[in-house]
Amino acid sequence: MKCFVWSPFLYASETWTLNRNTEKRIEATEMWIYRRMQRISWNEKGTNKKVLESVELQRPELLLTIQRRKIKYYGHLRRHDSIQKRILEGKIDGRRGRGRRRQTWLGNIQETS
Repeated sequence: MKCFVWSPFLYASETWTLNRNTEKRIEATEMWIYRRMQRISWNEKGTNKKVLESVELQRPELLLTIQRRKIKYYGHLRRHDSIQKRILEGKIDGRRGRGRRRQTWLGNIQETS
């Protein structure tokens, strides 16, 4: 599973801005994969705890892996002088648009750590 599913799924996951809905969908996808691996039908109504016990895990790993990779990438950006660092630290002149501010990648990193 880690070879054929996680590798393409985690491609460029360091750059994602995660919100609550996306996190729920990632965990649901991971649980769906575990259920398919164990051949547990959705009709059997097995709990997520039982599914995780059957694959010998304590909690879903995919979201934690994404968060670890994001923090590592942030550390990489902070250490090296590159265009990504300038973009990350830069400010845009002008007025702010109407409505709620969009969730930013940097704000997402601060929430995680």
